Formats: sequence, C-alpha cells, structure tokens
Amino acid sequence: MSTLHSGENTPMSEHAGHRERLRQRFERDRGMDSFAPHEALELLLTYAIPRKDTNPIAHRLLDHFGSLHAVLEAPVDELTAVDEIGLRTAQLIAMLLPMFRQYENDRLKPRTALDSYRRVRDYCWALFRGVTVEKFYLISLDSQLKLIDARVLAEGTLDEVPVYPREVIATLLRQNASGAVISHNHPGQTSAPSAQDIRLTHQLKRIMGDLNIVLYDHVIVGTDGTYSFAQTGMLNPDPEKNE
Repeated sequence: MSTLHSGENTPMSEHAGHRERLRQRFERDRGMDSFAPHEALELLLTYAIPRKDTNPIAHRLLDHFGSLHAVLEAPVDELTAVDEIGLRTAQLIAMLLPMFRQYENDRLKPRTALDSYRRVRDYCWALFRGVTVEKFYLISLDSQLKLIDARVLAEGTLDEVPVYPREVIATLLRQNASGAVISHNHPGQTSAPSAQDIRLTHQLKRIMGDLNIVLYDHVIVGTDGTYSFAQTGMLNPDPEKNE
C-alpha cells in the first residue's frame, strides 16, 4: 500500500513557510522598516491571494507601476489590469491610503492645534497622501487654533477644482469657527500657486475678515512638497487693496 507524503517539500508548503516567515518578521520588527518594497507588497498580498506565491505578483506590480507609492495610488481598474490581481485584491490595495487618511484625521482631530507653519504644512500634506485628483479642503479652527473639522468642499478633474466662496463661508459660520486654513493640491505638478489660486485666496481673506474669521494660511500640495501663503508672505498684502 502506498503511503501519503507529508508534503513538506512541495511548492505549496514552501510558499506557506515563506508567508509565515514574512508575518513573523513583521511581528518581530514591529513594522516594515526592514522590508524592501517588494517584500511589503508580498506580505500584503498573502492576505488577499491564498495558495499562491505572491513574490512574483509583487514584482509584477512594481514593474508595471514603477514604485511602491505608485502601486498604492493606483485606481482599482488599473490594478486589475495586472496579471493575477483580481477585484478584491485591487480593492484591498486601493483602500490603504484612504484608510490612512482616515486614521490621520481621527487621530489628530480631538486635540490638534495647528499653531505653527510646520504643523499646518504636515497636516495638509497628510490630507492629500495618495490623492490623484484636485481637491479643496476647508480646515476650520477655534479661537485656540485647535482643529474643529477638515472637509472636502470641492473636487474636480486632474487639474481643476471649482470653489465657491459662499460655501466656504456658510460652512465656517455653521461650525462657529474663529479661523481657517484652506488647502488644495496640484496632482502631478509643483506646488507653485497659479494666478487663480492667488485671487481666490485674497477674495476669501477679505470676505472672512468682514465676518471676523481669520484666514491663517492657504497651503498647496504638489509633487515638490507644499507651498504656504502665510510663510511666503503671500497672504499680505492683498494686491487688490493696493490698486
């Protein structure tokens, strides 16, 4: 009578052993600082793709998109174009950055005071992590510069977003805000402000000032980092007042 083999030398058991070693390494190191990009992706994929070697799939993703951050920023339909990436796997990958933004907002909201250029800049940078279309955020502050709320008031195409001052003001009044920071992004472009960005900033500053609401900054997030109107002196003077 033939006997059943343990399977210890089969490809399946080799993959299972490798998966377990990756997971143990993650727990031992308490993070992924020692992981190469393909290893981080490989570990993630083990939770979505059972009974397959995820190492070549991770490399395939990196080869297709060029970098780990590009993989994480990719939309679901582009992810599923990669061989062996199904819908559920693509959804898992695509939800990571939005989940992290939710985490940042939830962690900071109860106690954050945006009372320095750096804190404002870092907060705005986190809001746009992985965002590939232009969005406009209104960040409402109380009299102690503590965060009341941060919400998207407008969302547009890759390079254009419509902003309505009346909606900004209505939101601030509903929240009884004493001040605000506005922020938007330039996907795939530098953070340098356009003429339209400058006009909108000073228009909102004048309207808010008439209501005793302070516009503390306008931060633009681009491929080269952030641009702060306050830090560069662009909040003052208002060019239209000097005409």
